[in-house]
Amino acid sequence: MFLLLFWIILIIVIIRVSLTTAWLMISFLWLKKEARIASMIAKNNDYNFILLIPVLKEQKALPETISYFLNFKYDLSKIKIILISTENEFAGILTKTEKTTIDVIKKIQKETNQKYGLEIIEHLHYPTLGGKMVDQLNYAFEHILNTEHGNLNRLFVGIYNADSRPNHLSLNYIAQTTRDKKYRVFQQSAVFLDNFNKMNLGNNFIAEKLLKANAILQTRWTFAHELPRMLMQSFMINKFKKRFFLAHCVGHGLFLRGDFLMEIKQIPRHTVTEDLFFGYVLSLLGESINPIPLLECAEIPNKLIMALKQKYVWFFGPLDHLSYRRFFLKNFSNRANRLLIDCMTFQGILPAIAWFFSGWMIAYVIIYPIITANMALLLLGLLAFIVYGPLNYLIVMIQSKILFQVASQNNKIKKRDYFWILLFSFPMILLHSIPPIFTLMAKLNYLINKKEPPKPKTER
Repeated sequence: MFLLLFWIILIIVIIRVSLTTAWLMISFLWLKKEARIASMIAKNNDYNFILLIPVLKEQKALPETISYFLNFKYDLSKIKIILISTENEFAGILTKTEKTTIDVIKKIQKETNQKYGLEIIEHLHYPTLGGKMVDQLNYAFEHILNTEHGNLNRLFVGIYNADSRPNHLSLNYIAQTTRDKKYRVFQQSAVFLDNFNKMNLGNNFIAEKLLKANAILQTRWTFAHELPRMLMQSFMINKFKKRFFLAHCVGHGLFLRGDFLMEIKQIPRHTVTEDLFFGYVLSLLGESINPIPLLECAEIPNKLIMALKQKYVWFFGPLDHLSYRRFFLKNFSNRANRLLIDCMTFQGILPAIAWFFSGWMIAYVIIYPIITANMALLLLGLLAFIVYGPLNYLIVMIQSKILFQVASQNNKIKKRDYFWILLFSFPMILLHSIPPIFTLMAKLNYLINKKEPPKPKTER
């Protein structure tokens, strides 16, 4: 029985490894081609942009972020940055001398607007205690739709985080592309390498290497899963007007054209994470989610416990697709047939199953041959792991130069890190499958006791 289980798991792993590696290579080929074209786009200032940055206790990160955003290669008179604070800022204990994010925002707003003679920075405050980031965004959407009385077809609303570092040509690309193709939704993917070379700060040797391996793992996920889904979904909708594939949105790097924002009004807020939920709705509505070949360089948590907490939160995304299905049937049942809805739901749940079991399956195909002293099976298990882990990690690291270029970053992965990241890829793959256990427990607790699962903030 255990031998049969070994072969079943090995076949599943080989299929998954083959698809993952193939899509990883396809994504890099697409990126190189499209990024080269994007870097030569004509300067286009035809569209207005409102960039939303929801913030909570971001006193340290915010000044540097705003300074970075003011270097976009776009007409600053066509850009407005709305910083959305929340009443949750005051939920903890504050000393009389401690500055809040709101204090920092007011200072940035005054200095920036005076310096440029433009109303570039605007501040909104979500007034309700206990709201989530999606509530801050929906509050800003309502404000925009009530105050922007111009041509919404010429306006894009973008979402970023307080640690976002997007390519400085991002707005130019969107303005040029949407003029030619009339796209209404864009998604900018991220590489999680912004603080890669700072993982040694405050960490021991093992934690540092695990965190660096985690940064490569998350970046690999972008190219092996996130981008391929958007490429397939947008191609079928734009080319053939067919809704076959599910793609998801991300809570940062998402751009919505004003007329589309007027249609949808808000992002669904009924689950722990809203980005995969929104992508599910858009895919079923037949709205293409168009990938931007100019990347964002994002941070990854610099503490192992926070990295695991982040994965705990992220797993709610694929896990909650049955909730997304119920929402869609309640609100948009006339926009898609039941078979299509069920197909999209299955596409969404499948990654949750793969994530939950992948680490344990890799462990099984290595540990079982060791226990049974079967060298032939051990070689097969090791080969599957090497392709799934070290080889895929190596591909990402080799391509890191182009990743930093398209993310407007002057950085690099040092050669001495290659060996350690490849070595620590195995324990990181195992650790990657631990947080979903706690997510599943929290979900079951919610179903039984109706207690909403906690969503920890990723500390910086």
